Amino acid sequence: MIKFIDQVTCDQMIEIGIKGYPFEICGLLIGTVKEYKVVEKIFECKNLNKLKPETRYEMDGKDYINGEQLAAKNHMQVLGIFHSHPDHPDMASETDRQAAWPEFSYVIMSIQNQKFFSMKSWVLNEKTMQFQEEKIDITLTENV
Repeated sequence: MIKFIDQVTCDQMIEIGIKGYPFEICGLLIGTVKEYKVVEKIFECKNLNKLKPETRYEMDGKDYINGEQLAAKNHMQVLGIFHSHPDHPDMASETDRQAAWPEFSYVIMSIQNQKFFSMKSWVLNEKTMQFQEEKIDITLTENV
């Protein structure tokens, strides 16, 4: 399970998706692992894909490194990656699966007509090498 520490953090991610429409956007989910993953910070990364930015993202490696450094500085870690699917469902694609790393969460937001529609999180099963849906908890509590 993955949980957002507060609505503001979740909303930051959604706003990045809306702002980037009609192109795919991407970024890092930064936080801590307790009984589950807790997203405490969102870190936006550039999409370097110039050929098909409406349907593909290529995360800027420099941004990834900067995100890792931010996480370490705050005694956190990179929990996964978020990205958007403009005018498409929040289902993980074969391209998403092929690029996935085990243990990372992949939050995919469906942005329809420049409005947030839905989101799901996916985790790569190391045995089957297929995505499994991961529960997203946006029930916000003081004791995260």
